[in-house]
Amino acid sequence: MKNLPPWERLEAEAHALQHLQACCHGSIHPTAVVEGVLELGEGSVIKAGTVIEGFVRIGRHCSIGPNAYLRGTCSIGDNCIIGHAVEVKSSILGNRVAVSHLSYIGDSVLEDDINVGGGCIFSNFRHDAGEIRMPWQGELCHTGRNKLGAHIGSGCRIGCNTTILPGRCLPPDSATLPGSVIAE
Repeated sequence: MKNLPPWERLEAEAHALQHLQACCHGSIHPTAVVEGVLELGEGSVIKAGTVIEGFVRIGRHCSIGPNAYLRGTCSIGDNCIIGHAVEVKSSILGNRVAVSHLSYIGDSVLEDDINVGGGCIFSNFRHDAGEIRMPWQGELCHTGRNKLGAHIGSGCRIGCNTTILPGRCLPPDSATLPGSVIAE
């Protein structure tokens, strides 16, 4: 599935997650709210105040929250951190992804070994509500979607307060400076 363009991966994963079976091999704090279907991997922890809505798969040895918000169809790999006040909407996060605090990840694909600094926004909606196009394999492609965030390659480091506009891609092992706006 990794060979598919990000917008097709998101569609395929959303379809697969519709058939998710609820199971919990980790721990969920009593003040966390799960409204939907959650598959929670071994050793993973859902902390206080976290809200999970929709169809969400969380891998092994993850830390979610406190006060995180996961909604839509989300697939989180192993050894991930989704920290305080982080919102993840209909996205795919690979293994060893850390989004530690105060960030929004919308309709995006993040590969493995990524660190997202505090206060980052992965925007998923154009201001004019138009179709989002995304570069893929050397071409600017029509995605057929009006909600699509970013594709972040493995090993990337996203500086704090970075904003990534819809349909942008970062190649593997790249980095953004704090306060960057990724518009191309």
